[in-house]
This record gives sequence, C-alpha cells and structure tokens, in this order.
Amino acid sequence: MILRRLTQSLKEQNWTAIVIEFVLLVCGVFLGIEAQQWNNDRADRQLERVYLQRILSDINISIDTDVLNITRLAGNSDREFLVVDSLRQCSLAEARRDDFAHGLSDLGKVGNSVFVLSTVDEMLSAGKFSIIHNPKIRDTLNGLARDAKYQNNIFNAINTQNGAATTTTNTRVLRINADHRSPLDPVRWNELDIDFDALCKDREFQSAVSTLKYLTDAGISLNNRALSSLRAAKAELEQELGLAPKTGAEK
Repeated sequence: MILRRLTQSLKEQNWTAIVIEFVLLVCGVFLGIEAQQWNNDRADRQLERVYLQRILSDINISIDTDVLNITRLAGNSDREFLVVDSLRQCSLAEARRDDFAHGLSDLGKVGNSVFVLSTVDEMLSAGKFSIIHNPKIRDTLNGLARDAKYQNNIFNAINTQNGAATTTTNTRVLRINADHRSPLDPVRWNELDIDFDALCKDREFQSAVSTLKYLTDAGISLNNRALSSLRAAKAELEQELGLAPKTGAEK
C-alpha cells in the first residue's frame, strides 16, 4: 500500500509525500529485518540451550564412568603391589591368598579415560558449533576434545605395553574359573593353578607384574586428569545454563 502511494506521489511530483512515504517504507523494511533477526537469535539461543544440556549430560556420563574406572584401578593397583611384594619376599599370608589370586587375575586391566563428546561431534559435523555464543565455553569444549585425543594416544601406548607384559604373566598362571561365575567377580585362590615357589624365583614374571602395576597407576593418573577437566567443564556449563551447583551429598 505504501509502495502504491509512493508511486502515485511520484506521478504527481508531491515531493513532501514522497519523502514521508519513502522514510516509512525504509523503516518498515528495517523493522521487518530486525524482527526476523530477533526471531532467528531467539531460535538460536533455544537451540544452544538444548545442545548445552545434552553436552552436560554427556559430561555427567563421562564423570561417572571415570570415577568407576579410578575406583576399580585403585583396587587393581593395591592387589598388584601385593603380588609383587609377596613374590619379592617369597611369603604370602593365608588370609591374603584370595587377594593375591584376584590381583593375578586382573593383571593388565586398564580402563581408558572416558570423554563422551558425541554431541560436540554432532555440532561440528552439522556446522552448529558456532551457535555457542560464549567463547569461554567453546574453548573449554575444544580443550576437552584435545585432552580426549591426547589421552587416547597415551592409552594406545599403555595398552601396547600391557599386551607385551601380560603375554609373560599369562603363561605362568592357569585359570580354573567356574562356569557360573562372572568375569567381574573376584577370583579366589582355589580358582587359579599357581606355583608360588617358582614365581618367587621368576624375575621375568615379577618384572612383568611390576610393569603392569606401573601402567595401572598411569591409568589412574590419566583418569584423574580427565575427571578434573570434566568437572571444571561441568561447572562452567551449569553456570551458563543457570543451574544451581549440586551439594557434596548430591554429586
């Protein structure tokens, strides 16, 4: 309608009306563009929040898994120390025999640090990562991705050394696990065929077990490092989303 009046004013050479109607036309177009931009920004912020909530969920899964890894690996490390120390002393109390057997059974079991980054990968693949408007959050998530890649390379090296050491230990121990038992259940002394006196004199076996304990401790250290990064990222995301931090009892 404004455009029709502007055309009519041009025919009549009504310059005052032309100026007014031209200004109205420009303002209308500008306001339309601004309204569309506001709607786009609002949609982006809503989508950003959905993505951040999903990333937070991924991080919580990562934290829970790494906590379990650390707990399990710490137990393995303690039992591996018992194995090495008992063989060096060539002495094993009867009350510790099951722990010794459990330690032998779990040799070489190193849990890789877990970084669940599926949502971040999805955003990068879809070209949506820039929708996160806070540069600090983007930097933090990029840092997690770098840590995940770095730790994956380290764990590849650890697993290679694990394979070499367990090749030695597996030839000295015969497992007699009952069929009904889960592989995750603790192994008892009577479920392994062990020549304890021979192992006391076997420096190659003791060296392999010592190496595996060192690699287990390296795994604990890496999981702790991952846990620290993930918890820091979680705190930033909760602040960005306006979520109240959980108390110690709720974590």
